Amino acid sequence: MTKDKVWTKILKILTVILLGYHLIHLILLWTDVPANIAIHFTNGEPDNWGSKYFLLIMPVTGFLTWWSLGVLIKHPEKLNYINLTEENRDKQHKMTSKILVVIQNLPFIMFIFGNEAFLKYAIGDGNYIFLFLSIFSLVLVLLVLFYNLVWAARLKA
Repeated sequence: MTKDKVWTKILKILTVILLGYHLIHLILLWTDVPANIAIHFTNGEPDNWGSKYFLLIMPVTGFLTWWSLGVLIKHPEKLNYINLTEENRDKQHKMTSKILVVIQNLPFIMFIFGNEAFLKYAIGDGNYIFLFLSIFSLVLVLLVLFYNLVWAARLKA
């Protein structure tokens, strides 16, 4: 098994484990979650409230995003590229597939961590680690995108 396939498998396993943990945690705490929860914050204070069913939106959105990016991974030739030539076409498609695997899994992880932070806040747990992890995942996605942009721009046209 190549290094790329190992990395892909590790990311997918991590994503499935985190999703499983979150869904079990959500099911176990569902009765403790109040009917209305904070869904928007300004300066650290809630200013908009919604049904506890909003806790189901982020996992569903994350899964749909994960699935649609999985479709793109199978067809990297359908995307736009910087400095794409006949000589570097395969190299760019391979790099794009690697980047898409990261982008497929990290936002899903970010949605899970963000939803876990909402869940913890809703039940009155003041632990902010999941909020931090969600923001950290977002930063990683942006770094991966920036790296790919710089890498592609430096290819010889």
